[in-house]
Amino acid sequence: MLSRKEQTTQPIALPKEWTKKVCDLLNEVYESQCNDVEKTFEVYGSTYADEFLFITSLVSPKDDKITPVSYFISKDLDDSTEAEKMLDDLVDSIGSFFDVYFASKDWSDYQAEWLEAEFKGHKFFYKISRENIGLHLMADNLLNQ
Repeated sequence: MLSRKEQTTQPIALPKEWTKKVCDLLNEVYESQCNDVEKTFEVYGSTYADEFLFITSLVSPKDDKITPVSYFISKDLDDSTEAEKMLDDLVDSIGSFFDVYFASKDWSDYQAEWLEAEFKGHKFFYKISRENIGLHLMADNLLNQ
């Protein structure tokens, strides 16, 4: 399970156009760094009744055995959540994380437990793992058939 909260319902995927837009933006902004490490970004997002989950993975498109870096964001949702602003600000937090990641060749600050943070007035939770999200989702789909 990828979500931070215990969920009893299936997630609703974010629109493909939006995740593609974010993915394209990240690959454009970090193009030279991605070329240097021969990796590319993948973006996944879904919502539950009470949680927004957004995952950005830096993966090798040539070899799925090369360990990815996956940055998870989980945000509690309620009726007062301004979805558009929240999404824009959380995308900015992804950029802040990858700025730090690419600034250090020896970066290895993985965080398997969810930690609380605040960015641009939004409280959210994050974790950083080596999970291959694409493979995880394929396995989930097989199990749910």
